[in-house]
Amino acid sequence: MTEKHIPVFIEGQDDLVDILATAICSIAYNTTSQVDIYILDCGICHFNKKQLNSLKAKFSNLSLEFLPIDLRRFDGMKGWPPPKYQFVDCYARLLIPELKPELDKAIYLDSDIILMDDIKLLWEQDLCGYEIGLVADLGYQKVYYDNCTQKLGVSPDHIYANAGMFLIDCKQWREHKTTEKLLQIGRKNKNDLLVLNEDILSIYYNNNQYKLLDNRFNMTDLNCRIYNQKASGITDEYLSEEWKNVVVYHFCHGKPFKQITNSNHNKAIKYFDNFWFFARMTPFYDGMEKRFEQKMAETFMTYSKKETYRLFGILPLMTRHRKNKTVRYKLFGVIPVMNKNEK
Repeated sequence: MTEKHIPVFIEGQDDLVDILATAICSIAYNTTSQVDIYILDCGICHFNKKQLNSLKAKFSNLSLEFLPIDLRRFDGMKGWPPPKYQFVDCYARLLIPELKPELDKAIYLDSDIILMDDIKLLWEQDLCGYEIGLVADLGYQKVYYDNCTQKLGVSPDHIYANAGMFLIDCKQWREHKTTEKLLQIGRKNKNDLLVLNEDILSIYYNNNQYKLLDNRFNMTDLNCRIYNQKASGITDEYLSEEWKNVVVYHFCHGKPFKQITNSNHNKAIKYFDNFWFFARMTPFYDGMEKRFEQKMAETFMTYSKKETYRLFGILPLMTRHRKNKTVRYKLFGVIPVMNKNEK
């Protein structure tokens, strides 16, 4: 493997294959090096694989390989999301060094990301002898901190990291048999895990036994809470500089293929237009656009509906305006009469 080739692993399933394709386009578009994309195939049909492979004709620096994942490997692990906890494909990322034993180093990315700069900037980060490089999770709030420190045995001084991106020394990982150790931790602590991979990695790399990378390599638009939990270096001033140099952007609490506002702070989703710029490059764009339009129509009908009751079908007597879960009644459409909260 030459230095010019950058191996990037991304998990994929049929239900998010269009988002995966968008991420791949953003990587290839922004990167000058050859990018070898390894898709952790947790259930992608033949047709969708054919569509993904068509991206190679768009980008001369892109190769794709599908790595089938046997999900039985994760028997006994807690699934995701709550409340059913039935999906275990999120653990596929823990198998990366085993799946490609010829690689000494690799990048993992969640599919709901876009690259805003050359991925080589991440690839060239020095791990300084550590097995893994991670970015602090800005959304690490007290409920997770208490669970980690009181139930999972994590040090109060540990800086909790987001598992949606990591840079790994595959050689060390294999030598330390890290995959099996992480799976054992997951099974042992199954009932107390709240954020699966993040909690497992916190237990294993307890007390900051990993390389802390700059937030620009896994930037999220969250109200920063982690500085309250032993991460004093992550200040507003630090983050303002990181926003100027974003390399990997992670759509954690605002999915641009589902909504236009961030559910963490109800503001417009950052890089919304950038996501759709890359989505347009994929063979899935038409379907994505139609589903998004339908979602917006349903959201409008759910959250904002106005009805007018007319006397004799002519004179407007009462206006009923529903927004979110609040219904407001106005006499003659002007005089407030009553507000009612719906369950």
